[in-house]
Amino acid sequence: MSKYTYLFLPVLFSVAAQLLIKHASLKELRTPIWTLIITGSIFAYLLAFIFYTITLRFFPISIASPVNTILVMVFVVLGGIYVWDEPWGIQRTLGVFLGVASLIILLSSK
Repeated sequence: MSKYTYLFLPVLFSVAAQLLIKHASLKELRTPIWTLIITGSIFAYLLAFIFYTITLRFFPISIASPVNTILVMVFVVLGGIYVWDEPWGIQRTLGVFLGVASLIILLSSK
């Protein structure tokens, strides 16, 4: 597997976990479906942690951590907008733009 795959997998699982938590928040607490969704979220976070640990073998933490944090933020914002029709405004647009711009700067400085 490519080292860049390892850089992206923690992002994928962290985003999945956060979107599952949002989905669970819309369900009644402690019902079987709520429990299933929360369990899925915990499992996704566990996989994110494992793959992030592997990622740190290939990338310095000064690259891996910002990439992980910013990409999770961008994808969660987009997920909220497209899945739950959350509001999209100038602040979110600017936040996503600046996040992507910071990644471009960070990753091109190698």
